[in-house]
Amino acid sequence: MRYRPHLRIVFLALASFVAPTRPVSGDETASPSVSVLVAYYSRTGNTEQMALAVAEAAGRVPGVAVSLKKVGEVTQRDLQSARGIILGAPAYYANIPGAMKVVIDDWSWKMKVDFTDKVGGAFATGGGQAGGKEHVLVSLLLFMINNRMVVAGPLFEDEQGDDKWAEIGAAAMTGPLDPKVGPGELDAARRLGNRIARLAMKMNAR
Repeated sequence: MRYRPHLRIVFLALASFVAPTRPVSGDETASPSVSVLVAYYSRTGNTEQMALAVAEAAGRVPGVAVSLKKVGEVTQRDLQSARGIILGAPAYYANIPGAMKVVIDDWSWKMKVDFTDKVGGAFATGGGQAGGKEHVLVSLLLFMINNRMVVAGPLFEDEQGDDKWAEIGAAAMTGPLDPKVGPGELDAARRLGNRIARLAMKMNAR
């Protein structure tokens, strides 16, 4: 049975409407080549705000695809495919929440994920100026180092671009004295996401 001309026109119109579109560079189809996973634990929403800022900045790096998930929802496939992994948690009694510690330990012990040479970064929230945020950052980074990952923190520079420095991660004070995540803290989270995404791209190019 032959297509009638008017039926063929309708068929082509429908096909063009439902066909998925992807960005094209030159004659080749361009798609993100590096996956960055942002995984976090949050009860009040403060750590989630930081996670959103981290993921937003990482996703703006050309060639990077970002997956943002609560730590309990992360799958073995997420971890295996990610070239960059950024973990975030609040400080509970100056330490990582026990529920999150159990999950990330199982990534190695039960899932048997190979983290070798993946790029890692960390962020934390906590009440008070000395509520344990840096201890949480160090603990998350030590988990990564012990799993053979390469770790880094956000980069900063002065207004002239002459003086540059880095921190071990991004953190926000979110306790009773200062319950909201501030603009400067979100800026640090974005800087973290940007740096880990760029490093993941560089490591993937080797």
